[in-house]
Amino acid sequence: MSQTYDISCDCGHVKMTVRGEPKLSLYCHCGSCRELYSADVLGLTGWDEENVDLPDESKLYHHQTAGKEMHRYGCPKCGMIMYGRHKPGIPVIRQNVFRKNNGGKLPPELAPSLHLFYGERVLDIDDDLEKCEDGSAVGL
Repeated sequence: MSQTYDISCDCGHVKMTVRGEPKLSLYCHCGSCRELYSADVLGLTGWDEENVDLPDESKLYHHQTAGKEMHRYGCPKCGMIMYGRHKPGIPVIRQNVFRKNNGGKLPPELAPSLHLFYGERVLDIDDDLEKCEDGSAVGL
């Protein structure tokens, strides 16, 4: 059965619908994600383009990391980051967006399966997930 997730920012100005299963769900420890999202670890889901109804970009703020093809988009009213685009170019939605729109819980089918770029980590995480030192686990 295919899942459908209706998600929105904190103020409801930006809405998105996401369908199906993510291409990936993981924790990223790379310096670029830490910089773009101001987070020590980024919990993210990556989706096929056709499974995400992206909002009109004119309704969003846009930020690009200097010198990199990494972008994030969010609500200009409440400031919530809604999604990003990095390698390999697919829409990337933070796990926290799904938590906020699901009573504070991550839907179990979106649970992360590994740690990516663990060699760049700034903190150790003691869990049972695979820890990939680089991006090779997802072809980066």
